Parts: sequence; C-alpha cells; structure tokens
Amino acid sequence: MSDTDGRADGRRGFADLLLDLRVQAGLSQEELAERAGLSVRSIREIEAGRVARPRKDSVRLLASALGLQDPSQFLAAAGHGTGRRVVQPSVVSVADPAPTGLRWRGTRPIPDGLVGREQELFELEGLLRQNRLVTLVGPGGVGKTELALAAADRFSGADTTVVVVDLTTVQRDAAVPSAILDAFGTAPGTSDLDDVLSGRRPGDLVIVEDNAEHVLDGVATVANRMVRSFPGVGVLVTSRIPLGLPDEVVRRVQVLAVPANDENFEEIAASPAVEMFCRRVARVRPDFVLTPANAPTVARLCRRLDGLPLALELAAARAGSLSVEAILAALDDRFRLLSGPRRFGAPHQRTLADTIAWSVDALSDAARQLLYRCSVLGSPFTLEAVAGVCTGDPIDGLDVPMLLAELVEKSLLQPVLEFEQLYGTRYKLLETIREHAYAGLSSQGSDLVEFRDRAVTWCSTYVEGLEGAWSSPDRDRRYRAAHANSALFEVALERAVELGEWDVAARIVLGFRIAWQYQASVAESGIRWATLCAAQVSDKEISGRLLAIAGRLSSLTGDIRGARRHYEEARTLIPGETEMGLVARGGWVSSGSHLLDTQSLAEIPALVDDARKHGDVQRSATVQATCGLALLRWGRLVEAKELLLAWEAALVNPGVYPDEIAYMALSRVDLELGNLAEARHWAVLARDSQASDDPERTKVAGCLAMVEFHDGRYDEARALLDQADADIRGHRGYFDYLVMLYRSRLARAAGEVEQARVSIRDAVNRLLLEGRVVYLLEVLPEAVAVLHALGRSDAGDALCGQLLAWQRSMDPPMLPTAWAVLQESCESASAADGWPEPDPAAAVQRLANDVLTALS
Repeated sequence: MSDTDGRADGRRGFADLLLDLRVQAGLSQEELAERAGLSVRSIREIEAGRVARPRKDSVRLLASALGLQDPSQFLAAAGHGTGRRVVQPSVVSVADPAPTGLRWRGTRPIPDGLVGREQELFELEGLLRQNRLVTLVGPGGVGKTELALAAADRFSGADTTVVVVDLTTVQRDAAVPSAILDAFGTAPGTSDLDDVLSGRRPGDLVIVEDNAEHVLDGVATVANRMVRSFPGVGVLVTSRIPLGLPDEVVRRVQVLAVPANDENFEEIAASPAVEMFCRRVARVRPDFVLTPANAPTVARLCRRLDGLPLALELAAARAGSLSVEAILAALDDRFRLLSGPRRFGAPHQRTLADTIAWSVDALSDAARQLLYRCSVLGSPFTLEAVAGVCTGDPIDGLDVPMLLAELVEKSLLQPVLEFEQLYGTRYKLLETIREHAYAGLSSQGSDLVEFRDRAVTWCSTYVEGLEGAWSSPDRDRRYRAAHANSALFEVALERAVELGEWDVAARIVLGFRIAWQYQASVAESGIRWATLCAAQVSDKEISGRLLAIAGRLSSLTGDIRGARRHYEEARTLIPGETEMGLVARGGWVSSGSHLLDTQSLAEIPALVDDARKHGDVQRSATVQATCGLALLRWGRLVEAKELLLAWEAALVNPGVYPDEIAYMALSRVDLELGNLAEARHWAVLARDSQASDDPERTKVAGCLAMVEFHDGRYDEARALLDQADADIRGHRGYFDYLVMLYRSRLARAAGEVEQARVSIRDAVNRLLLEGRVVYLLEVLPEAVAVLHALGRSDAGDALCGQLLAWQRSMDPPMLPTAWAVLQESCESASAADGWPEPDPAAAVQRLANDVLTALS
C-alpha cells in the first residue's frame, strides 16, 4: 500500500481482503449483503475494486457481518485508519502459494449437503485426476452443485486452488469470461484470463462452472480454450445439458435411491432419499426421528418425490408446520406445496415449479409438445409407443428419435438402463416432471382427451399383432416388447373403463396376457384388470378366459389360493378342450398340487388325454409339462418323468420351444431318483435355455446348486447360491425356497448353525406366506436337523415324530432327499399318534407354524 493515503494500491488490496474474508466465512455476496444491510451491487462493486474508498459506516457494517473481533485493521485497509502508515493484513493472490484456507474462492460445499453419494463422489474424484474437463449433467434439483463442490473439495490438496464460478446471473455467452475473472477477484472488463491461467502445474487449479445450461456456448468456448491451452487447469461443469466438446467426460447425476417397499424398516432406513429427508426435517423439527410407525409414510413420500433432492428438501421444510402424512396427502398439488420457503440458491431453483419450468421453457416447440404428450404414456415407455401415440403437428414421426434425444440431453427424460437387453430402449419421466408436463397438456384444450383416446386405439391395435405370438420363433422378443410398454397399457385400460368400453378393455387384457408374466412385480396389475373385466363382460367364455389369466398371474405372484380360486371358476366357464380351457384346467391341477388337493391328482389323466388331442402342439406339450411338475410334487417320480420327457420330445416340432422350468423339473426328478449325471444334464439345459440377462435367474442358479451339492462340490454350490440370493432380493420366484433350503444344508455341513437357522426359518416363512404347502414337506426335515444342531433335541424329536407319522399314513410322501435328511436326524424319535389327519394341508401348516416357534 501507499504510505500516504492508502489509495494507490489500497483499492485492490481492500477488495481482495473483503473477498478472502467473505469466502472464509462461507458467505455468498447475497448472504453478506443481507447480513450487512447493504445492496448486493455494493458488495460486488467493492470486491471488483471499483470503489476507491468505501464509506466508513459501510465498512463497519461489513466488519460486523463478517464477525471481526477487532475491525481496526479492516477499517485501515479501506482507508479509514488513524495513523499515516497502515499495515495491510496479508492478502494472498490466486497465483501465489497460500495456506489451504485461502485457496478456495466462491461457494463452499455444505457440510452435510451430500447423502448417499459416496460412490459418485469417489468416481468423480477419480475422473478429475484423469481428465481435464468433466461435466455433471442431470435434471434441476438433482444435486449437481453440491456433488461438484464436494468432489472439488475432496480432490483439492494443499497446493490446489478451487475457484467456483456461479453462472446463474450471467445473461450472455460473451459475459462468461468476465464472470470467471470476477470469481478470481480480478476487475471485470479486463482481458487477463490467460495471465490468471498461465503457469499452472497439473492439479494446481480447478475451476467449477456451476449452472451452465443457459450460457452453454460461452462456457463451451472458454472451457475448450482452457483444456487445450492450459494443461495445469481442470474444469468441472454442472449443467442440465452437456457441452458437446471432444475432451468432455459426461456423468449423469441420478436421483437418490428410494425404498422398494413400505414394509422393511431396515431397507427404508438405509435409503439415501429417506436419510436426506429425515436430516432436513430434523432442521425444522429436532425431535423428528424415523420409526417403524412413520417409516412407511416416509417411504411413500420419497417415492412420490422420485428421490429428487430439491423436492425432498422443500418437502422437509414444510415439516415445521405439517405432519409427514399431511405432506404426502398434499402432493397431488406438489407445485403449490413445494413453492418454498427457500431463500438461497439460484433464483430458478427456489421453487420446484421454477426449477422444472427453467428447463421446459428452453425447449424447442416440438420438443416441448412431445414432453407434454409423453406425460400420458405412463412410465417407462418406448420409442415405438411415442411414435404411435404422440405424433401430429408440430411433431413429425420421423423427428421423434431426434426429439427424444433432445429431451434426454436436457435431462427432462431419463433413459431406463435396467434390463435394456431384455426390453430394449425405454424412457421414463420423473413424477415431478411428468406432473408439470401433464398440466401443460391439460391447458391445451382437448389435447389431453385426444391423446388418452389415442392410447386406447394404439394398444387395441398392438395386441392384435400379438395373435399367434405364443407359437412363433420370436415369441419372447414380441412379448417382451409388449411388456416394455406395460405402463401405457395401464393408461389405455383406465381410459377404456372410464368410457365404459369393457369389451375393448377385455380384448386388451386377453391380448396382453403373456406380457404380464415377464415380471412378477407388474403381474398384480394384470390380476386386477383381468378380474375387473371378467366381472363386467357379458360373454361367459370371455369372462372365463380372463379368470384363467388372473389364475396364472396369481400363481406367479405367490398367491396360490387366489390362483386356485380363479382357475376353479374359469374351468366352469370355458369348454375344457379349448386352448384356454386347457390352461384353466392345467392351472387348477398345478395350484391344487401345491395345496395337497387329491382331486387335482385325479384330473391329470383326462387332462393329458385332452391335451394330446389338441391341435396346438405347443399347448399340448405345455400341459404335459405342467402335469409332470404336479406329479413330481406328489412324489410320483416315474410318472412325472414320463410326461416331462414327452414335453422334451415335442421340442422337435416347429412352434415348441425350450422352457427352463420343464428342464428344471426333469433335473429334480433325476436328482430324486439318484441319477446325478442326468440331473446335471437337464440343469445345464435349463441354464442354456434361459436368457443370459433374465432378471429371474434364481430358479436356474438354485437348480444347479442342488446338483453341485449332491455331487459334493460345496464351493461351487455356495457360489451359485450367492448368485441366487442376490436375485431373490429383487423379486419373488417359483423356487426361492430351494435356495434357502440348500443354504441351510450347506451352513449346517460347515458348522454355521445360526446361518442354517435363519435360512430354514426364511424358507418356512416364504412357503407359508405363498401357500405352497407341498414344498413344506421338503423343508421341514431340514428344520428337524437344524433344531438338533442347535441343541434343541426335544423340539427336533417332537417334529420328527410328526413327520414320521406323516410318511407312514399320508399322501404325498416326502421326496427321497428330504426323507434321507429326516432319517439321519431322527434316530431317537418314534412316530406320533393321532395320524392320519383329515385335512393334509392344515396338518402341514400346523407343523410349519410349530417350527417357526421352535426356531425363533
């Protein structure tokens, strides 16, 4: 500084001092202005060095707002000292070495701003070390800024300067360089960006350019020059749209993971979306904690908000005056509810509506209209559905792929990557964006009605194209393509029912029936529609066909009693020799075998005879395989193998295709008969006939694990069960109980008794829940062995006596592998009295409930 009045170099010196003190305090210019009672413009002018000598009262206000204990030096730096010579507090320029605390310029990360982002943070830190230009892309409110700031903070070392450039208020592309210079603390209007960037060593400087989407060309131009001309500079950009540069590495920031269900408290508590919501609620309600009582409501709330951090934050802010239940109930008008109070951040991110509108308003007219129209499709949906339902002025069908790409690029549409090989390319709208788009479509006169009606027409035409798919070589591809649009079929059915067009709804359900079977999680919707339409259509045979579909889907979802009920009614309405009649009868036999109903067993000969007379070889083979599996459950191993081999022989016919379930049944039969080599042969065929990316791999992995176990290859069996365990967490399948059963057998063999107890208890629980009573006869002998291993011999012997009595007096008998386990565990037990019992299913369920008590 000058020795006279402090003005020669003091103007710039005080500007740097104020900037450094503000940054150290973690304040933005707006926040400092609010604290000091000054205008933002005044702060900006002082920090830019454009004010020669700030007013003394303004400097005092700034000192107070910054919390300075002794403001004398601060006043002296501004030219208001008492002596001739002022000692300037040290102010470090960006280019010079500095303590770590002074090497961050601009907004700092919030200490607890990130939740559930550890993996992304780790990956992003690595990307910054390996790449010069990284862009974080995602929808508004997804948390790009906090992730970028946290990554820059983690990446930066003692010799790294981080400069954060907030581009929110920059209105023109040409102003981007000036905004960067301002962030460095240089005077606006200068052209010394090259000087600021030159001479940097790699890792010495990271520039974070935040909120770049509205000045994309300007940011891209400067970023390209930085990475091409200044090798010591790293650039991290946040934007809703990629820059489109050749050196750019793009990472999409996803919403926070939400709970998959409302029941499991541990899973709900572990959800990042739930954790963030609870943290933010605690800021306004310190007494709030997640409990088993409120967890289901919190889980539903987080799902409704898509796990979008901004929406979670705004909803949590309402918890000071509303209960979580009230917030959830008010989400039907989410944009009104989530309108504040948020007084910080970019202006377009202070309400949820502003955040979405910021992106939507920047779209071309055609892209905006496509976004609006996609809101009626449900989620997810395919390009085929968009082209079929959403075209028409101003959208040309040939432009749909390009427009979808624009919506994805601008983070308004999300590609669905899960099971992409199975179902092809799909897209989804976040619920928040969908509601905004739906409101936009609703505001356009009759457009909403028109496009909902189009959905009905398109789905009706689509299912006509599925006729004959069951026997076609590409049936899996065709049905999976249909399944990919299952959400749109929901929309069409809702509209058809709203119009009272029950026959149309029934045709859609009948045509779509197989597609619902590809994913158990959506099969429940098919049950609802099938039973609803069955009760409304006048044609009794159509009603019966719909109920047969409901029976099949009920079996898939684990509701065996519901399946039995639907099949029972269906077989009274459909001629038994027709294709759907055979389906209903086969389902009735299968569900009855699960429930130990001897009438089902008696139906098999006539059903097989009628199936063999049927003209459709595929249907005939399927019925025989179904009956073979039912006979396996009843311990009729030789008869079961005969029917299953008849199915296998039918594979030489056109239109008859391999089915992993039938191959698995053959493997089980030979395993029970002691033919280990043949069991392995069938298990391998089951594996080879299943799609490599089928989401329900549990059944095949479990089948192979059984073979490996009985071959003494325990390590191989354990590896397959580990694979199957991972699949079980995502769905409920036919043979999950076998995975749990063999997990128990392996654990018991290894002396891991507690693991065996947990596994066999879970297997019993699962079978009781689903009503698959017959399989309990395989599991209960293992429970006896586990009880003995636990030292609970009295309970083990008591259960063993009951099972010995069953084997002596009841039907079906235990399968050989289960019987062998029981005999090994029951040397001291004798058969219980009081058998046979009149209700076999009730007797087995009673034993299972006793086991749960003993294992608790």
